[in-house]
Amino acid sequence: THMTDLRVMIAGQVFKHLAYHFTLTYSNWEWAMICASESWESLAEGLQTALWELGGTPVEHRTDSLTAAVKPIGGRQEFTERYQGLLRHYGMCASHSSPGRGHENGDVEQAHHRFKRGVEQELILRGSREFSSREEYGEFLRQLLARRNEGRRDRVTEDLKALLPLPERRLDAYSKQSQ
Repeated sequence: THMTDLRVMIAGQVFKHLAYHFTLTYSNWEWAMICASESWESLAEGLQTALWELGGTPVEHRTDSLTAAVKPIGGRQEFTERYQGLLRHYGMCASHSSPGRGHENGDVEQAHHRFKRGVEQELILRGSREFSSREEYGEFLRQLLARRNEGRRDRVTEDLKALLPLPERRLDAYSKQSQ
């Protein structure tokens, strides 16, 4: 989700960024990570970190039409090989909403909206949008999410019962360039 419109400042400069935002649709448990782009690396790092933070794996991962996960319409396969491999590693199946049809994934789209609104409100209460570093801003987001998730504890407990176990290890979340 795009975050630049919140006008967060890092060391006096507007911080142009996105957030990978993950949510469970029953409990609304959420996790977010600062990222610079809608890249494969951001998707892989964000999804894996959310799963390990949660402590389990849902049966299905639904995404929008992010090009790191979904191939252009008309291709032989619907999802990219890398995304399929990532989901296979975690035992999840893939689904996605149609381009331009956010209502197909309404609960998650609403969660993105509420997350951004929550960040906006916390910035107002904090009295400043200025952070000394990206790490300080990241900690601000982690604390916000911990507070938001605290009120969801009962439903999260129910969600956790339905999750699959995590694999033994995470996959690499970077691309190797040939020389």
